[in-house]
Amino acid sequence: MKILKESVKILKNKIIALLGFAAKSGSLCYGFESTVSAVRAGKAKGVFFASDISAKSRKEILFYSNRFSVRAFELKDMNITELSNATGKRCAVVAVTNNSFCKPIVSYLTSDV
Repeated sequence: MKILKESVKILKNKIIALLGFAAKSGSLCYGFESTVSAVRAGKAKGVFFASDISAKSRKEILFYSNRFSVRAFELKDMNITELSNATGKRCAVVAVTNNSFCKPIVSYLTSDV
């Protein structure tokens, strides 16, 4: 059980690092409106949202993601504060616009740990 918790923590740290790099490179859209605009424009490669966002926001993000065929993921081990610290701006939802950052984050989130 201890190994599993450590593995989850390592993956979380990798995701935080990738989101930080994406933020520094200008490959993130922060917040709900900006994320929806990126999804509609076809710029978003992936959408990631904190585990403690409102049910309405979650529903709308999933709706737009499904409608425009963009993968959306809940960051289950990350709340709004942790996501904000990782990206450098207060936000609950981010869209990654660069596939080089999106692919590894998706692979970490979908891995069986």
